[in-house]
Amino acid sequence: MALEDVQPGTAADGNGLVVFVPALAVPGVPKVTELTGSGVEALTYGLTPDGFAHDTSVATIVSGRYTLAQALELDGVITDTVEVKYVWQGTEEDGVRNVLTPGTKGFLVTRLGVPNETPFAAGQLVTVIPVHCSIQRDVPPAANTELQKIQKLNVVGKVERDVPIVAGP
Repeated sequence: MALEDVQPGTAADGNGLVVFVPALAVPGVPKVTELTGSGVEALTYGLTPDGFAHDTSVATIVSGRYTLAQALELDGVITDTVEVKYVWQGTEEDGVRNVLTPGTKGFLVTRLGVPNETPFAAGQLVTVIPVHCSIQRDVPPAANTELQKIQKLNVVGKVERDVPIVAGP
């Protein structure tokens, strides 16, 4: 038996992007023009290294059948949560803090596996998360750290996972 080939991977360093997009006509079909238009803000390098937590959990439905000696499982409700942590200068120039003001609605769009500086292009895969921004909270300051804020972003619609960007006008 031959050994299995090792699947190549992609380094995470420098190969990620998080942007805030104020509006998408069809969230499951994001267009290049929507991802590069007015009001789109890059957040990636304002976030701390552990500053983007998009977690997904799937409830399990346990089912059975008449006389079957095996429990069956089905996927139940999917729950997505998003929390961000970002650097804070304490000025009106704060990038992420000013974009994600409490009450703001829009979309977080994330892209992995492509260098950060690469422009959005048709065919790239992105995840689209519809959010409503909650309050911004201080992270307690500590020696040898930057000042930071943390914020929950309420997921308010269907998360579109790994959908291709389309060219469209």
